[in-house]
Amino acid sequence: MGNLSLRGMLSRRIGAAIVLLSGTGLVLIGVLMSVRIAPDGVRDLHAYEAAPRCAAAPAKPAECRWTEPFTVAGIHLTSGRNDSDRAYLTSADGTRWKTEYANRKPLIGDLEKGDRVTGTVWRGLLTEIARGGASQRTQDAPADMRARVLILALIVVPAGLLTAVAGAWRLVRSAPTTGMTATLGLGLVLFCAGLVSPVIGGEDLVGVAAVWLPVAVVSSGIAIWYTRHKREPAPA
Repeated sequence: MGNLSLRGMLSRRIGAAIVLLSGTGLVLIGVLMSVRIAPDGVRDLHAYEAAPRCAAAPAKPAECRWTEPFTVAGIHLTSGRNDSDRAYLTSADGTRWKTEYANRKPLIGDLEKGDRVTGTVWRGLLTEIARGGASQRTQDAPADMRARVLILALIVVPAGLLTAVAGAWRLVRSAPTTGMTATLGLGLVLFCAGLVSPVIGGEDLVGVAAVWLPVAVVSSGIAIWYTRHKREPAPA
C-alpha cells in the first residue's frame, strides 16, 4: 500500500509539474513574441501603403508599386484548413506567378481560368489583384503583425498564467482544492475562447477583444461562484 501511495503521489506531482511547465511555456511564447514582433509589426505594412507608383516597370525588387495586367491560368480552391486558396497568374511576358489567399472573398472565389486581373507588384512580390472594382491582397502582402501577435498574446498569456498557477498550487498542496480546480478550468475556458475569438472578430485586435472579454468576465464570475459555494473535496 505504501508503494502504491508513493507511486500515486509521484504521478500527481509529475502531472502538476507538466501543467505548470505548459502554462509557463504559453506565457513565455506570448510575451517573447510580443516583445520581439509588436514594436515593428506594422513597419512593412506602412511602407507598402505609402509606396509610390513606379515610373516604369522595375527590373529588380523595388520599394515602389507597379501594376500590370495578368491572365488567370488556373484556380485552386480548397476546403482544407491547412491549405490556402491559390490562383496561378500569367503576366504579359509569359511569367507564371503563384498567389495564395487567406479566404475567397471578395474576389478569388469568383475568378475563372482566362479572366483578366490587374496585379500589384512590390518588392518583387505580387501583393494584390483587382478586377471590376474589387481587390484582394495575397498572402505575400504585408500584414499588421502587431495586431496578430497581440491577438496571440491574448489567447495564450491569460490562459497560460492561470494554468501555471493551478500547476504550482497543486505542487505545494497535498490535495486538490476547489479553487485549484476553478483556476485550471478558467484557464482552459479562456484558451478556448481565445481560439474562437479571431474567427468572429477577424484580425482586428479590438474586434477579438470584444468577443473574448465578455467570455472572460462571465467565466471568471462562474469560477468565483464555484469556489465560494462548492464544498472542498476530501483530502487524497
